[in-house]
Amino acid sequence: MRRTLVGFLIGTLTSLLVCFAACYDFLPGWARRVGDLFHIPSGTQGPVAIIAVDAEALQQYGRPDQWSPEQYAILFQRAYEARVRVLALDFPLPPSVEETLPEDLPNGLMIWPAVGVGAPSVQDGRVTFPYLLRPVSQSGILGHINLLPDSDGVLRRVPLWVQLGTETVPALAWRAAAFFLQAAIPPPISSPFQWAGFTLTPDEAGQIQIRYPARPGSIPTYPLRAFLEGDLRPEVLAGRILFVGVTAGDGAEVYRTPVGEMTGVEVHAQVAIALLMGDVITPVPFRLTVLMILTASLFSGWAVARIRPLFLVVLALLTIIGGTLGLTAIGISQGQGVDPVSPLMGILITTGVTGLWRSRDERRRRFQLSLLFHGRASPRLINRLAEIPDGEKLLHTDVRFVVALFADVRGFVRLTEGQDPRMVREAAGHHFSCFTEAVVEAGGIVTKYVGDMVAAIFNAPLPMDQPVDQALRAAQDGLRRLEKLWKENPRMMRMPMGVGIHAGAAVVGLLGSSQYPEYDAIGDAVNIAARLSTYAPAGEIYVTEAVVASAGKEWTFEPLGVVQVRGRYEPVLAYRLRMEK
Repeated sequence: MRRTLVGFLIGTLTSLLVCFAACYDFLPGWARRVGDLFHIPSGTQGPVAIIAVDAEALQQYGRPDQWSPEQYAILFQRAYEARVRVLALDFPLPPSVEETLPEDLPNGLMIWPAVGVGAPSVQDGRVTFPYLLRPVSQSGILGHINLLPDSDGVLRRVPLWVQLGTETVPALAWRAAAFFLQAAIPPPISSPFQWAGFTLTPDEAGQIQIRYPARPGSIPTYPLRAFLEGDLRPEVLAGRILFVGVTAGDGAEVYRTPVGEMTGVEVHAQVAIALLMGDVITPVPFRLTVLMILTASLFSGWAVARIRPLFLVVLALLTIIGGTLGLTAIGISQGQGVDPVSPLMGILITTGVTGLWRSRDERRRRFQLSLLFHGRASPRLINRLAEIPDGEKLLHTDVRFVVALFADVRGFVRLTEGQDPRMVREAAGHHFSCFTEAVVEAGGIVTKYVGDMVAAIFNAPLPMDQPVDQALRAAQDGLRRLEKLWKENPRMMRMPMGVGIHAGAAVVGLLGSSQYPEYDAIGDAVNIAARLSTYAPAGEIYVTEAVVASAGKEWTFEPLGVVQVRGRYEPVLAYRLRMEK
């Protein structure tokens, strides 16, 4: 429970931090670029075409701001003859052109460009420029041609209106789409509104986000020369919105978009298609983004803090990330601007912070367990305890089935009579170490040293597959280690030992003083093993009927009959383990 609460706490704090950064646009620039990777391109086609003022046209006709009124008149006449529905210019006209054009031109199909000049600002939910450049006459229809990239230079949103004082000019593409549909354009508004049968949701700056095509150049594009010289079939442009813009040379504006680079005229044409077909991205309510961040962070914190082992943690995190990306893809495919970056940042930060806490907590717990079982349990067992969530609960007192092993020195009082205590201590330490090492290698825990006895248990605090067999192996190994010790140190005081083993229920856990507890086991099963060890001759292993019943087929036992152990009313049926040579 403690780990779960810590994981949830870290996840909550992380989500609050990420939500604050997202709300006030404090996210780093790379976050937007990562978000662009989730842009689902549009496959929508619309009645839009482009006349490109390419390098050949610039060389043959010059820049549009240098064209004569006669050249513009030819341009408009060709559009009229091709039955173009709407003609939109994506470049400023020379100031004198409109005044000198003949009055009989088909002005009803044209949209004059207006350009915002100066640094734009956001006021009352709309983009405002210090002043506008536009044709002198008011006889034509105006549409602004400003495109405002984000701070990282990527064009993701386009403004629906620009403003100068009280005068508002709609976007060039929006004006063209409205003219095509014969639909009215509302005044600037920063809340969702219905237009042409679908909903537009501008942000606080009056901008919208569109779905760009899968690749630049998806809109039909024709060179200016072919258009002016009548090389195009009339039906190619009939009934279409025709955008005219510079695509080469110094006058070409090139923008980076989520799907690659596009010229300004391509962007305007794509915006017109999006507005005609309703292929726009609606920002989701911020509360939904908060919910996604909170959910992803909470589950990430819980997974890292709680789940073991590591590959399951990785699997859980991949599931959380996959769910986040799946919701993002579904939302964007439905035209909803779901933010994938903030939840992913929440997952990343939560995983990192919780991982650091988990590592520190496991080091602390491993250190505490090492102090508790120092020299009396294997490092592998200590690591397993540290890695188990809430592993401390396994150390709480509980009734467990255990196998108790006691190794008792035969004739300890007689052996130590009149001996130097320091020599006795050294010899006892070496002898006890033989059994301690044997128990530890077999997966057991040495619980205590009682006088001339070594006490150990198996199957606690972690369960074992074959605790009885492991205890028998530890007993045999301990006796062999004694023989090896005597051979290597012939002058050392010998302390022969007998072993008693019993299996049964016992109270196991941290016992003793609350300030200085010791991991131990108490109960009748432990007492029988201790008493039985006092009857076992030196080098012999005595076991009970419970051990014989649970032992594997590899062991051979000889019945000894009934043994009346000290302190018990009921006798014990004992067996001797036949030692392997």
